[in-house]
Amino acid sequence: MIKFFRKIRYTLMEQNKTSKYIKYAIGEIFLVVIGILIALSINNWNQERKDRILEKEYLTRLKKDIEFDINWTNTYILGRYKRKVESLEKGKTYYQGNYAIKDTLQFLKDIGYGGVFGNASWNLSKNTYNELISTGNLRKIESDKLRTEIVNYFENNIAQSKASKNYISGYINFTNSFTAFNTNNPDFIAEFDQKLLLKHIKTEEYYRLANLELTLAHRVSNFAEDTIKLAEELIISIDAQLEN
Repeated sequence: MIKFFRKIRYTLMEQNKTSKYIKYAIGEIFLVVIGILIALSINNWNQERKDRILEKEYLTRLKKDIEFDINWTNTYILGRYKRKVESLEKGKTYYQGNYAIKDTLQFLKDIGYGGVFGNASWNLSKNTYNELISTGNLRKIESDKLRTEIVNYFENNIAQSKASKNYISGYINFTNSFTAFNTNNPDFIAEFDQKLLLKHIKTEEYYRLANLELTLAHRVSNFAEDTIKLAEELIISIDAQLEN
């Protein structure tokens, strides 16, 4: 094709047909420009198609991560919150002299349960989000609104997780210092340890730590409820984008 156009140019030049040559040259340039534009258009279309495929993959993974967050938060935080509060209140009532123990071992197990999720460690999934940030692929999410929602959700989780660590009360260390917890035999408490722990539950130090642990429990519960609300709203937005 190039040889063909070149032959026409040579013929026009040899015949000294300058005006026709110029017109032909302009036409040839026009065709080249059109070809380049078509090539760019095809390339852009192909890149856009790849971006949408990648976006769908990321959004699908994000949705799974967020669903994991919801299940984990419901199970390990909200699902244990009520009993945790009841256990701590029971310990405070005993300190005040208004609780009569019927089963010492069960009572002490309840006291120990007051420390669940007391280390304020949030096991929320951030792998896909971290990948989006580190690779710069967050921009592959087409919707500006959805990108903002994703960032707000995960950055809020990260900030709250860090802040929650400032509320760790020391309750777990206190109870474990009098009766070691064995995951292989969680119900066992030596008789001497039982008496020692009962004695220290009657101290002001325990009462103070129980109040701090209750503060953490309420704070974490509120954060858990907010997390689930944001997660459910984000899943709705992700589903809407996936359906486009």
